Amino acid sequence: MRKQFTNHITIVVIAVAAAFLSSCKLQKEGLVMMTDDSYKATVFATNKTGIGSPDGLIWHKGKLYIADEGASALEVWSKADGLKTLMDSSFGISSPEKLVVDSEGNAFFTDDDIGGLWEVDALGNRRLVAGKDKGLIYTKGIALAPDGSLLVGDGEQHEVFRVTREGAVSEFLGKEYGITRPEGMVYDDKGNLYIADEEDNVLYMLDPNRNLHRLIDRRDSFSPEALCYVNGLLYIADEHFGKVYVYTPNDELKPIATFAGAFKQLQGITVDDRGDLYVAVQTDLKHKIGHIIKISKDNSDVARK
Repeated sequence: MRKQFTNHITIVVIAVAAAFLSSCKLQKEGLVMMTDDSYKATVFATNKTGIGSPDGLIWHKGKLYIADEGASALEVWSKADGLKTLMDSSFGISSPEKLVVDSEGNAFFTDDDIGGLWEVDALGNRRLVAGKDKGLIYTKGIALAPDGSLLVGDGEQHEVFRVTREGAVSEFLGKEYGITRPEGMVYDDKGNLYIADEEDNVLYMLDPNRNLHRLIDRRDSFSPEALCYVNGLLYIADEHFGKVYVYTPNDELKPIATFAGAFKQLQGITVDDRGDLYVAVQTDLKHKIGHIIKISKDNSDVARK
């Protein structure tokens, strides 16, 4: 790994072996350019550590949960146990998309191929909570609602549905709200729901009075995919432009990092207990190549130069 430090931009260049080019012994480089030099980027996980091509990420009580689209699996990593598979295609899932974990350790996720809302509970029991037969056709974003129900975005029907733990489905935000593809969703501590529309390139906020606000609308330079809200800060992974942002309601977008080269198609983002970020990168979904990049605070003397 090579590092350069130039005028507040830290460039991390990482050689990534592209599996579909391995016969030619070629390598493709992934680049992470840190636009905030208080952070540093490192590779946290690759195909060699067992992941496929990850999508959604959630950090919960010392564990990293991974909706691994390339591996058709829901996985969990911990320092003590390493990487474990919680559910795979043998249970009927195909393309795990976004996920949440509740306070009891029950994991819920969407599947944009099979559709539906799926669960692996804290005891390891697996089930389809609600499927296509209940109207969940092309499920994308997911959020835990304050009342304990799940909100599920559908990219084909252009709606957000509410799903109870018992599997009852009702409309939460209908087509009249104009959200084309609710890809990422998260609540803040004031009851505002942020929604990333990755197709129309808009960040929405639904306030507690159900007024929908277009917070950021930059079709030519902004494509929000995944959201994470921690300690008053909204972190955004921008899929097509390969950027990680932090956003506060009274401030503009602040870029933290730009991804390039083999690191493209940012899909998931989460923050651990120390404030370090994890970003899911689908380098090549077709060939099941992906990475998880860790972005952490850098307090070294080198980083302060």
